[in-house]
Amino acid sequence: MIHLRFDEWPGDVSLPAETTVAKTGEGPFHPYWDLILKSDRTIESVVGWFIFPLSLDAAIAWYQSEMAKCGWIELTEKGYRMPASAALHFEHPASKVRVVVGLRDWPERKVSDAFIRRIIEHPWSPVAEQPLELTAEIA
Repeated sequence: MIHLRFDEWPGDVSLPAETTVAKTGEGPFHPYWDLILKSDRTIESVVGWFIFPLSLDAAIAWYQSEMAKCGWIELTEKGYRMPASAALHFEHPASKVRVVVGLRDWPERKVSDAFIRRIIEHPWSPVAEQPLELTAEIA
């Protein structure tokens, strides 16, 4: 896991204006980059927890609009909406990158928070064996 600065957040997953990094009792929860190595693929994810100056409904509408403008497709069958929370799932058809935006409403503070995960899977297979070419200099 590698911690990132706020300005290192991936540019293909927009954040609303005036977004801040969420804080816990120990301080800011900085975004991080994580690699999971499996035998047949590498799973790369970038994760962040943010505070938006938007209500839950406004945050949902903002993400649906902004992601569509950038070519993302919402996977509505995977998402959900409850009175105080929601989850939105997106996939980019060209790159197969997936994004999950988990939102929670804080009406008393007039904000919502978002836990965002951007995921891409890189397939891996061993290189096919190739014959060795041996060369030697004879002195």
